[in-house]
Amino acid sequence: MSNTVARIESLEADSPADRAGIKAGECVHSVNGQVISDYIDWLWESDSTELELEITDRQGKTRPVILQRDSLQEGWGISFDELVFDAVHTCENDCVFCFMRQLPATARKTLCMRDDDYRLSFLQGNFITLTNLTAEDKQRIIEQRISPLRLSLHAVSDEVRQQLIGKNHAVALENLDELIAAGIDFHIQIVLVPGINDGEELERTLAYLKDAKRLPHIVSVGIVPLAFTDFAQAKLKELLNSASMVPADREIWAKSVIDQVQKHQFKEFEERELTWVYLADEFYIHAHAPFPLAEFYDGFPQLENGIGMVLDFVEDIRDSLNELQAALGKLPQNGPGTETVTIVCGELLTQTWLGVLGGIHAGGKLRLLPVKNRFFGGNVSVTGLLAGSDLLRALKLDYDYLRNEGHAGLDRHLYVIPDCIFNDDGISLDDLDAQHLIAEAAKLGVSIQFYAANAAGLVAALDAHVSVVADTAALAAAADVSTEEA
Repeated sequence: MSNTVARIESLEADSPADRAGIKAGECVHSVNGQVISDYIDWLWESDSTELELEITDRQGKTRPVILQRDSLQEGWGISFDELVFDAVHTCENDCVFCFMRQLPATARKTLCMRDDDYRLSFLQGNFITLTNLTAEDKQRIIEQRISPLRLSLHAVSDEVRQQLIGKNHAVALENLDELIAAGIDFHIQIVLVPGINDGEELERTLAYLKDAKRLPHIVSVGIVPLAFTDFAQAKLKELLNSASMVPADREIWAKSVIDQVQKHQFKEFEERELTWVYLADEFYIHAHAPFPLAEFYDGFPQLENGIGMVLDFVEDIRDSLNELQAALGKLPQNGPGTETVTIVCGELLTQTWLGVLGGIHAGGKLRLLPVKNRFFGGNVSVTGLLAGSDLLRALKLDYDYLRNEGHAGLDRHLYVIPDCIFNDDGISLDDLDAQHLIAEAAKLGVSIQFYAANAAGLVAALDAHVSVVADTAALAAAADVSTEEA
């Protein structure tokens, strides 16, 4: 535990920690005499109205600090800079489709961290494999009730798991059953590879999870299609070729998966009023099939896994329709070719966005720019995985096109881009921040604005642009008057 560092990032004003004189940048070495290795330990040890901390200051000097609070509902006022205070548990598997092994050399370095840490599974929703748990890990999970966890299962047949995961595949199922027997719950992920773990193998996997001893502890099952990039390893490329993972087959395959999974969804809903197993949005998009109603997503337990995001987006637009149409009403409309705002998205959302723009009667005011993902290539097409370099390339091509076509009002044209392309530190997948991208776009003569990736964020961006256009027009009018008077 000598490398354990629980560094304090910030403190809440007038909190117990603040009143005790603790400062940002100092470290919590122990709580009630126990060294804490992660945020879960902190929650576990700090569940009382009095704490004895050992604090290490910036100079390395250690002092004891007693904290007190009136009730368990009052926070201690401490925020840490990381969730894991010691080393993150890394992945030791050889999963053939591992996305981290398909990254270009220019990708953000933190993306290359292949974590397989049950603590991040609980705290952040990361999917893990259960192949690297020690006896101490399992004992702690059970003792501290670290539940639910998120598990990448993929398949249950020995041969298929060996093919997909590698040599450590067998221990995961043993650990799963041991933890389930102790009452730990799981959200399951299945990455579906055509011809490998779909069809009969998927039936075996779902049957395995529906076993009476497991089903009460399997909260949800999310099925997502294999994602691959241009940088995939030879083994994956060979697998893709043998699985006929080509665009011509994609629609047929997606429809077959929907048909297969629907039978399980209907059965589960009939028996438990719970859909339980859910498909990623890509299946419905590629099959040109309608999405299930929101009620059949059971509260969207795997939203961050790309399951229900499109429906959630459409519902958000519908709920904010009045505000959005009010913002649209302030934009000038002079017909096609005079739109003042372009919405940028990934290719996957093209048809969804076009449907939204048609539904809100945005013709002549808003246009769409779907951006092809060249940073990753392959079948990656979601907006959140667009790199800054992809955006700049697409913006230049589109702006040149508009200029050559004589698009009116280019001097006040704005491209709005959702901020989901950045991580929590405001950095894109290729290590660029918003200000850098804004500056680089300006060199091309392009004005861009990033907005919170929801309807309210889009409304705010449109309103801000209306103000800028109005201010620009007012300045131009004032300049004209001054010229006439002169």
